[in-house]
Amino acid sequence: MTASNTVGETSNETSADQTPLTIVLVEFLPSGGMFQFNFMLGEALASLGHQVTLLTGPEPELSTNVPGFTVRSFFPTWHPGADTGEANWFRKVRRVWRAARLTYSWTKLVRHVRSTRPDVVQLGEMRFALDSYFAVRLAKKRRPGTVIAEVAHNPTPYDVSGDHDSVEKSDPVTMRALRAAYRAFDLVLTLGPGPRDDLVKAYPEVQRTAVIGHGEYSTFAPAAAQTPGASTTPPRVVFFGTWTRYKNIPMLLSAFAKVRAEMPTAELVVAGPVMADLDLDAVTKQAAEIPGVQLKPGYVAMEDVPGLFAGARVVALPYEIVNISGVVHMAYTFARPVVATDVGSMRDVVLAGETGLLAQPTPDGFAEALLALLSSPADAERMGIAGYRFMKKELSWESAAERAVAGFRSALAK
Repeated sequence: MTASNTVGETSNETSADQTPLTIVLVEFLPSGGMFQFNFMLGEALASLGHQVTLLTGPEPELSTNVPGFTVRSFFPTWHPGADTGEANWFRKVRRVWRAARLTYSWTKLVRHVRSTRPDVVQLGEMRFALDSYFAVRLAKKRRPGTVIAEVAHNPTPYDVSGDHDSVEKSDPVTMRALRAAYRAFDLVLTLGPGPRDDLVKAYPEVQRTAVIGHGEYSTFAPAAAQTPGASTTPPRVVFFGTWTRYKNIPMLLSAFAKVRAEMPTAELVVAGPVMADLDLDAVTKQAAEIPGVQLKPGYVAMEDVPGLFAGARVVALPYEIVNISGVVHMAYTFARPVVATDVGSMRDVVLAGETGLLAQPTPDGFAEALLALLSSPADAERMGIAGYRFMKKELSWESAAERAVAGFRSALAK
């Protein structure tokens, strides 16, 4: 098999074999964006009639009532959150302790898969070389009839440890481990055609791919359709998500300083957990010099997300590099337009001039795009509504689940 074995991007579950599958989704961290992705995909898979279990860490942030879907606390892992103001020695000790817990979690998973023999095991992103090593071990130890799949949110994981200047991990150990893992997977799922092309180009060892897309967040925000329109809010920009180097928060602050000079009533809210690769002191100092900026470092609970987005006129994604960002889908859920840098595969989900604006990743370019929507509430509302409709039509979890199942069945047939 080669990477040319690709399941069609719009395939529905049309196989003659409609036998329900037993599917195990694996996300070690029990909260945050990756957990939420697996949770929503798990509910959609179960709604198609499959038996789905999401194995995760302690005290998952979400629970489900969907028949056929179980969220199980199985791993002794941890919740992601803001790591702020901690000494370097403390972070290093914690990293060693977490590596030990992750090793034990992988060992538990290998034993569980051998004993339960599910049809499909879908792994999350290979964040560390340790993940890739155990993924290969899992592929070798699984019993016949079990497909090992992975969701490549980022074909090469980003370095958020703060140890290196590069955005993507490139050390020889990580790269060798990733190549071995991609060679061992029966199927790799990607969230768009752009990430799929990047994956195949970087790792020709991949056997089979399927583009499934990223669904929407209306499950978490049933009242999102009743959220007041973008034109009713003050000229407020919201950045939501992890504070990490590749998301270019210093550039966003520089751009907003230019916006504020043109529009003194403009506001900026930056909310999310802080990663080790971001210099929080420098960001705090830069923000303090710009009127109208509010920093909210720390994990944002799901119940607080609707208020954050409902208070925004524009959602900002100033990334230096990106594949697909779930924040775009979240913005559309609340009928908010986005201003995003024109990088990576952002064009796959941001329809320029329709659901938002694409800008150059520079302070001048980003400020110009922000001002265009902040100064025109009518355009912001029009694009926000278009984003909501685009989400409902093209970004459903049902279609993502159908495409995933088509990929699973194709790999099982092999």
